Amino acid sequence: MPKPKQQPVRPPTAFERLADPEGRHRAADPRLTANGAVRANRAAQFMPFAALTGYYELVRKQEITVEPKCELTEEKALELSNKLEGLKRGDLVRVTYYDTYGYRSRTGILDEVLPAFKLLKLKDIAIDFDDIQDIELRGRA
Repeated sequence: MPKPKQQPVRPPTAFERLADPEGRHRAADPRLTANGAVRANRAAQFMPFAALTGYYELVRKQEITVEPKCELTEEKALELSNKLEGLKRGDLVRVTYYDTYGYRSRTGILDEVLPAFKLLKLKDIAIDFDDIQDIELRGRA
């Protein structure tokens, strides 16, 4: 059965507004407001006005405090190297590493260790060896 064609919504004429000032007959139509205007056109008056484009992004960038990267001692670097050698694919590890603004910790399943590229790959991220602060082996997945 073919669908009936919908008539385009039109605002009421001046005579219709005089005949029905409260808009009782038009209130049944959800596409019209109480005064008979099309709802889609009414939303345009509430669009946000951004006089200072980029201002809020600039403020957010200045709010970020950057934590400086700490250099590893030789003992800590040797300990980290030994931990990296003992890791196997599928291990559940917690890696503390330096990201753009500071240190983060991520727990995940080890995908692979690439010593040639100095990369530790978890399922969803690759971490440079130079950025790693600590590794904890959580168990086998």
